[in-house]
Amino acid sequence: MSFGLVSGIILLLINKPENMSILTKKQKEVFDFISNYEGGKGYAPSLSEIGEAIGASAVSTVHEHVAHLIRKGLLKRVKGAARSLELARLKMGTVMPIPLVGSIACGEPLEAIEESGEMIAVAEDGRYQAGELYALKAKGDSMIEEGIFSGDFLIIKKQSWASDGDTVVAIIDDNEATLKKFYKEKGRIRLQPANSAYEPIFRQEVEVRGIVVKVIRDLVHA
Repeated sequence: MSFGLVSGIILLLINKPENMSILTKKQKEVFDFISNYEGGKGYAPSLSEIGEAIGASAVSTVHEHVAHLIRKGLLKRVKGAARSLELARLKMGTVMPIPLVGSIACGEPLEAIEESGEMIAVAEDGRYQAGELYALKAKGDSMIEEGIFSGDFLIIKKQSWASDGDTVVAIIDDNEATLKKFYKEKGRIRLQPANSAYEPIFRQEVEVRGIVVKVIRDLVHA
């Protein structure tokens, strides 16, 4: 299931909330190479060695990737050292892959389109198995009072039912998808936005494709 495919592979490395970062694929390659190199030799690689490992001929390109990792708190510079890069010693923990199937409307419902192929990696959570989760990127502002903003990544637990107050991925009408809070009322279902500027949606039938179990926000932009 997808709702407008998000381009590019994105990996989310989650430690504590203040260390939350979203890395591009190339930034993750740089981080992994530095980590493995330092683990084997006890010191960081040079910029030219990093460039050779990731296939970047320009040192300026490598410097840009490294600068992003420093800003995101994953690397730090050591003053006075010949090889001045060092891992920030974050305890990343075990991660599990989750399919990032696209984006979902937090506003007016949009047509749901079946697409796949993207993956993210998030910190392992003992409450869930990787196979029962998928990810969507929020689009719109109808859920801001629940702390869900446009651009946030939502981790969804696959299930076809919901309890009152759950935030759900709901399919209505002609295969249109929306993110709203779910309430059963007499003879109908209310899909409630978390923004007073929007009206609730009422339907006799709603297909639930999962509930939100985690919201991830990148506080540092590449």
